[in-house]
Amino acid sequence: MTPSSTRRLAVCRAGDRVIVGSVDGDPARINRLAALGILPGAELRVQQTRPVVIVESDETVLALEREIAAAVIVVDLVEEAARAAE
Repeated sequence: MTPSSTRRLAVCRAGDRVIVGSVDGDPARINRLAALGILPGAELRVQQTRPVVIVESDETVLALEREIAAAVIVVDLVEEAARAAE
């Protein structure tokens, strides 16, 4: 991933499809999110962004507080697929 293609999950829009690049925060937060399936390489579909961020991962729908969503660094699925094809 290049730095210019990354953004925070909290700034995504409804309908965006993204891939988790990394998760910022203390080990407890990282482990909690990983247990929910929010870990590097996971594909997410943003369903809603206000008042909380709601994402779908596989067949699981998760509601994340904006502060937690801001700790998740993502890249657009389209950009990641293009990089993989190179």
